[in-house]
Amino acid sequence: MVKSTRFIGYIGIVLLVVGLAGWAMQLAGGLFTTTGMTDIFLWGLVIAMFAFMVGFGAGAQLVASAIYLFGKDELKPLARTAAAVGLACVAAAGVAILADLGAIRNILAMIVGLNLRSPLAWDMLALTAFIVVSVVQLVMIARDARSTKVWVILAGLCAVVLQIVEGLLFSMQSAHAWWATPIMPIDFLVVAFVSGSALMLLIACVKGAPQTAVAWLGRLCAWAIAVHLVLALCDLGLVALENSPVSGGVLAAIGTQLPLYLCELLLPAAAMVILFAMGRSGKASWGLWASILAIIGIFCHRLMLLYPAYNAPSLYLQLGGATTGPYPVSTGRYLDWDQTFALATNYVPAFPEWLAALLPIGVAIIGTFVLLWLMGKMAPAKGGMAADAGAAEGARGSEAAES
Repeated sequence: MVKSTRFIGYIGIVLLVVGLAGWAMQLAGGLFTTTGMTDIFLWGLVIAMFAFMVGFGAGAQLVASAIYLFGKDELKPLARTAAAVGLACVAAAGVAILADLGAIRNILAMIVGLNLRSPLAWDMLALTAFIVVSVVQLVMIARDARSTKVWVILAGLCAVVLQIVEGLLFSMQSAHAWWATPIMPIDFLVVAFVSGSALMLLIACVKGAPQTAVAWLGRLCAWAIAVHLVLALCDLGLVALENSPVSGGVLAAIGTQLPLYLCELLLPAAAMVILFAMGRSGKASWGLWASILAIIGIFCHRLMLLYPAYNAPSLYLQLGGATTGPYPVSTGRYLDWDQTFALATNYVPAFPEWLAALLPIGVAIIGTFVLLWLMGKMAPAKGGMAADAGAAEGARGSEAAES
């Protein structure tokens, strides 16, 4: 077990170094020349990684809160790990945002030019609140303080708010019909439960956790996947029933990304079937494969946040009060051999993007190791008070013997 843990740490270091190299390439060349993004496709792979990591962070924290509130005592060690993973993943999501800014100096603009009417500002404030409360929570857990449960509940509430704000960030963009749905904030919260429980299930299987813990996490993940699939299919049904030029553009965009969309739906569905079939047996091999399928499916879900939104036309002609055909917009590429105006843009992540996307994963892995190590250092000495009491009792006994 120690060797496997050390191996994961080495993987984290490699991903961190490679990701930093990819980010350095982007800083040197600029996002426009080192990515596949355009004026139409404004967010790319790194933003997908942001949504991916923040979902796992909030989800892991929700699992930790659920264990403290409803779980058995044998699950408490996993809650400790889940809380550390939650903070590390959200911090890694923040690193992904920094990598997407394109220039380090833009960090200052996020603070000095804070616009409280912007959903992006809400997102930054929610991220900051989650990180602050999570840090205090980890200290309370490490020191086994009496107020631990209070801080665990507060951190869980911050995770809920963070995911709702993330969903609102997308659903309020009415120009993108794939995002503009009231289901989005709810589904973001449910996907966080899927992500967090799948990740903690993977960790539990690798660490050789008790079968009861594996079974508990498996049931939580399976029910979360079931709710997510219902919401996703309801949302797709609403788009199909709308029967308008806008919804037609969205469906056409989904059709062009059909293999990715099927992976988003079928891989978690397969994981759900495996986990429900596993029942209370808690078989680690079943849980391991199910968690991997669920995690890959959630990554496809994060990519599908981008492709239908940016490949569906966002501008439509209005003639006589009726919406007619789509209106092309600038691609931002004014070159003789490239398209200047288009309805949609083909996006393929460039090599530096793939490298930079590894940076948040490396940060999350290394961050988890560091946080667990710090929590171990902050833990009170076992039996410290009992030892002191024993020593005092022995001293009194010696005095009595002498007298």
